Amino acid sequence: MPQIDFYIVDDSAADAWLRYACRLVEKAYTLGMHVHIHTPNESLTMQMDELLWVFRDRSFIPHQQVCSENELCAVTLNHEQLPTQRELLVNLTPDAPDFYNQFERVIEVVGPDDTMKQKARERFRFYKEKGDTPTHHQVS
Repeated sequence: MPQIDFYIVDDSAADAWLRYACRLVEKAYTLGMHVHIHTPNESLTMQMDELLWVFRDRSFIPHQQVCSENELCAVTLNHEQLPTQRELLVNLTPDAPDFYNQFERVIEVVGPDDTMKQKARERFRFYKEKGDTPTHHQVS
């Protein structure tokens, strides 16, 4: 059963929730974790790909969209393929992925938009119904 954390980002800037996701990925990467960022579509995959390079002036997170079975990739990012290393899942989709329980930990990053918050509530209930114990954190 994975540890599931929701991070509710109150900043109303358009990409604040994605930048916060980058911060969480950076922290996990520096701790040596294998991270997979799951996006809903190619557009958000490309946006996150760019942000991971530039979200801070003095750092970047090495990542790739596809990781072959014989590679060790610290951070993967895509909307189609699961990585072989499944430690931390950062879910940026509006729905709970059916493969979430293959990871040790799941992070849900939620922006201030009412629609995003409603979808997050649905995911929170989904996880609880599956027997998980999700927690939430307000981020200002």
